[in-house]
Amino acid sequence: MLLNSEAYHACIGYFADNLALFEGVNDAAAGDLIADIVSDQVAGMLLTFFQQQRHLSHKTRLQVMAEGDKLVEDIEQILGRFWEKPATAAQAEFINEYFLLLKNSLDSQASIHS
Repeated sequence: MLLNSEAYHACIGYFADNLALFEGVNDAAAGDLIADIVSDQVAGMLLTFFQQQRHLSHKTRLQVMAEGDKLVEDIEQILGRFWEKPATAAQAEFINEYFLLLKNSLDSQASIHS
C-alpha cells in the first residue's frame, strides 16, 4: 500500500538527501542506537495507524505490517554503517520528523484504499 506509492519514494529520496546529517558525526554521541529509534518509530507509527484506521481489512493490516518490516530494511540500507551507531539529538529529531511524513503518506494511502 505505502511502499508502492510515489509519496513513499519521495520520502525515501528526502531521507537520502539528508544523509549529511549522519556523516562526519562524532562517535561520542550518547543517544539511543539509530536502529532502535527507527524500529520504535515504525512500531509507533503502525500502532497509531491501526488505531485510527479500524475499518481496514485483516488482509490490508497484514500487508501494512509487512511493509513496516520492509521500511526498516530500506532505512537500514540507506544508513549503512550508521545503523548501529548512537544517534545525536539532531539525528533523533530528524528521524522523528521523518516518520511524521511517512505517517501522513500512509494515511493518504489508506484513504485511497478505503
